[in-house]
Amino acid sequence: MTPDRLSIRDISQLWNDELRLGEEPSFWRVGDLLDDFRQRCSTPEEKYALVRDVPVWLDATHADCNAYLAAVAETLCREAFLTPPSWTDASPCFLHRPWFAGGFETLKAILLVESPVAFRRRNLFVSANALNRA
Repeated sequence: MTPDRLSIRDISQLWNDELRLGEEPSFWRVGDLLDDFRQRCSTPEEKYALVRDVPVWLDATHADCNAYLAAVAETLCREAFLTPPSWTDASPCFLHRPWFAGGFETLKAILLVESPVAFRRRNLFVSANALNRA
């Protein structure tokens, strides 16, 4: 892996550091991961290297971040016809209560229907295009 590419593990470590400093996790970094995985990596091995390693698990108050990274890793692997890493099935990757993107009650029904499988199975509800880059 090149130093300019952030893996899932790198992102989780950065988020952990940000949270310790009282900052919010920088979700924009996931967009960079999407671009690297989909556009800049040319081999399955390069792609898998970005999602292979177990993330730094965030505490229970940020369990949604753990679940989100697992859903991203699973989605990307399935797109590339790769087997998702086993860590994506670990207990920190699943929420006990539903989490809805946007926080608006009026969006819940749409998100329940649209949410991609890897997110829905983790009790995360996002838009169908949550991992699309414009």
